[in-house]
Amino acid sequence: MRVILITTVLSGLPSSALAIPDAKAGKTIYASNCQGCHGNMGQGNVGPALAGEVAGWKYAWFKRAMLQSLDDKGVKLKAPMPLWGKRGFGDTGKPPTDAQMTNLQAYLKTFKTK
Repeated sequence: MRVILITTVLSGLPSSALAIPDAKAGKTIYASNCQGCHGNMGQGNVGPALAGEVAGWKYAWFKRAMLQSLDDKGVKLKAPMPLWGKRGFGDTGKPPTDAQMTNLQAYLKTFKTK
């Protein structure tokens, strides 16, 4: 009975909620979409540093920043960050998926702060 209940509960979750974040895939996403503004190791450049505080945000905050350009407090980001929710990653024209964002966040967590 417990196995059926667990299976039923898990089957209702999106597959991205069950996937293990892949920092290697996140590195590819970062290189293609973020590195030009945030630096090769998230140290900041045209855009602010991502290493440190941002890398440690709760996923909901990170997703909100990516899709709505709002920070962890719900305040509009100061830097002119692309609105990925409308523009999409690469040439897809589609917003990044939860899997892409969790992979990207996993990669950001590999950055070391000074």
